[in-house]
Amino acid sequence: MAVLGVRVRLGAGGTVDDVRALKTWLEREESLAGLLSEEKLSIEEQTSTDGTKGRLGPDLELVLKILGDVVTLVALTEYTTRAVKTWTNNRRRLQGGDPEPQIRTLDTDGE
Repeated sequence: MAVLGVRVRLGAGGTVDDVRALKTWLEREESLAGLLSEEKLSIEEQTSTDGTKGRLGPDLELVLKILGDVVTLVALTEYTTRAVKTWTNNRRRLQGGDPEPQIRTLDTDGE
């Protein structure tokens, strides 16, 4: 069965603390919090699987997986993109720098 979801990874300007702060932010985002409380969505910290050479940023990424038929992949991607953009703007304002977030859909096998 295909696993639907999105992957969020921070660029070289991001830290492990940024990944964890972003996870907390996403868990509190209204559109995602409801899905989490209904157990229709999971947000997991995972070690990066692609092993990008020369990567200076954290090797952690966030994976949001749809666990039910309540939300479409398009909607989840939109919710996530909006929340990550708000978090990034807030982080930039408070700490400076740009963690260069990247959001992409998971492959059908969940990778």
